[in-house]
Amino acid sequence: MSLDSQPSIFTKSNLVYIPLSITIAHTLNFIVNSPLSLWQEFPPKLPNSVYSSIFLTPFLLFISLTFEPIQTKKRFYTLLSLALLVISIPISFRGAKYPPSLQSTFVTIAIFYGLKMLLFLKFNRTYLNQNKLDQKKEFKPYLLTLFNWRLNSYIIPPTSKISNEKETLSIIKSPTTSQINKKLINRFIIIIAKWFIFEFAIFILLISTKCVIEIPKTAYQIRLIEFITKGIPPITMSSMLHYLNFLVIIYLWLSLNYEITTIIVAIFFRFFFHSTSENNSHKPILIQSGLLTPSEYVSLKDWIISFLFNTKHLFSEPLMSSSPRDFWSIRWQLLLNEIFKELGYLPIKNLFTPIVPKKIANMMGVLGAFCVSALLHEYLIIANFDIWTGEQFFFFMIHGIIFILWEALFGYEKKSEDTKIKKFLKWVLLVVINLIVFPALIEPSIKDM
Repeated sequence: MSLDSQPSIFTKSNLVYIPLSITIAHTLNFIVNSPLSLWQEFPPKLPNSVYSSIFLTPFLLFISLTFEPIQTKKRFYTLLSLALLVISIPISFRGAKYPPSLQSTFVTIAIFYGLKMLLFLKFNRTYLNQNKLDQKKEFKPYLLTLFNWRLNSYIIPPTSKISNEKETLSIIKSPTTSQINKKLINRFIIIIAKWFIFEFAIFILLISTKCVIEIPKTAYQIRLIEFITKGIPPITMSSMLHYLNFLVIIYLWLSLNYEITTIIVAIFFRFFFHSTSENNSHKPILIQSGLLTPSEYVSLKDWIISFLFNTKHLFSEPLMSSSPRDFWSIRWQLLLNEIFKELGYLPIKNLFTPIVPKKIANMMGVLGAFCVSALLHEYLIIANFDIWTGEQFFFFMIHGIIFILWEALFGYEKKSEDTKIKKFLKWVLLVVINLIVFPALIEPSIKDM
């Protein structure tokens, strides 16, 4: 029997169906054999393995039902229900005192992959366009969309009309071995440097926690109002320095995770994709095992090349931002920009476009994007720490208002008019604004420290 005709258990569907069957069986077995008293309160305190099975079952079921296009409303609403269930489970069990590592893992999966589920459903409702010609677009299962979070993050878009011949050379379509090795070496050096800074910031944090830095119980936005009305300072200098150090730790932790992911992807590409240019022995293994079809193989290879060589870093010197647009759209945490745009900006903008002027609709869209971000961060705080103060929502919505006001005041200026002095003054103004409101971002995360 040839290799092509042999059945394989290593297909994408089996890699989902097998753990799905196990989680369902484990959950049903526990439900049948557990005492009724366990279910008299909600959420019940379940064993960690059962809680894991209850969470993973709708997630795996969603993946299994998205190997084919969504061609009916019934299938769409079934998948939408599963996506909402995945998002709701961790926040429903927030008070059950599960290990922080387990709860935080499920919270992260629920919010990030849950948003990705909603984005997938928005883009793949083929039943809405069954009579249109654009159905020739290749359908990609949800499982494959998990690799690409930044669809439009080229340094220079290949289809850009303004790209000249010199710029086009920076788009790498087929990297050489030396380019891959150089990428790996550079990333290793950067990781080592950032790790030392990260450890130093952790050391400073540990020292500062020995000092008595009490986090006020009153929400920060309330304290800002009291400062305006009564002159009571909302924060002390020692607390501000403590928060800044914590912010540096968050930034370095996110950046290090991105760097490590880059190295892992580069190593995977070096041994399983790039080597096929001289030796084709690896390619049949990925394809003939059923893990990838030829088109999926090419698609994944193109994504890896784009991610490693033609995509901006997750962070781009955020401290150098000279405007809110520059900070939020170009320099700070670019992972979820598409989700904020598709689930926040565009729906709200399109909702207001028929009834208000275009500029007003754009402003409402900006607030919609910041609202999605605010809800995401509130979800993380509530599900992880079981507290709600509204500070995260205040922080992101006030930044949405600042974004709009900034564009109204300075958006008309041409780049040629933006002198170095003006850029510096704008930078100072933005730093001051951020310092005033950023404690609302940090305080909910460190109240229990």
